[in-house]
Amino acid sequence: MLQKLLRKEGLAVAAGTMLLYTSVYFFERGYCTRLNIPLDYIEISIPTIANDVMYCLIFIFPVAAITLTIMITGERKQFKGFHALSPFYCWLAYAAVLFYFMEHTWGNAGLSLFLGGLYFYQITPPEKSDEPESKMSRHYATLIRYSIAVVLVSTTFVIYGNSFAADASFDTYTLNGKQYALLKVYGENVFMQEIKDGKRAREITYFNAQNMTGMTLSGK
Repeated sequence: MLQKLLRKEGLAVAAGTMLLYTSVYFFERGYCTRLNIPLDYIEISIPTIANDVMYCLIFIFPVAAITLTIMITGERKQFKGFHALSPFYCWLAYAAVLFYFMEHTWGNAGLSLFLGGLYFYQITPPEKSDEPESKMSRHYATLIRYSIAVVLVSTTFVIYGNSFAADASFDTYTLNGKQYALLKVYGENVFMQEIKDGKRAREITYFNAQNMTGMTLSGK
């Protein structure tokens, strides 16, 4: 019994760790894509994880809270009548929360509904059949479900990171009379954009952390 319990707990920890790193990496990927930061410089460090987890909870918490409320209520009502469509309501809730953080365009509305459909597939339990199912079929169905989960998580957090970067405010530093907006720091690699006429230039300015000596923090 203890061995089974430890095996399940170990699997849960491994899955949770993988999900955490996957979410953080794709959030960073979306963030860097929006700001034209080269993706090869992405580093998943403890500060990066801590910051991104706080940002991601803003998205995860409402989705989880709404889903749990809908599904628990539906289960209590035995998924009868209005509650038979509980997973479909979760689909709409996921799409609505994601679309809230995206730029409000028709294309993004369609994309959020598509990802909501993938979420619907994940929370809907597989149908039980009276006919015996081969082991190969079970493995294939499991592979499909996990693959869809990876697509859902990666695409969602790339979009969320991209949208987060679009609305972010950045600290401003001054060096030799020039102002720079601090976009991202990965280890010793510092990425900034020069501010010209009150607007950030499109080009990325790269600094090594050691070369930032003498910079003064001007504000946001």
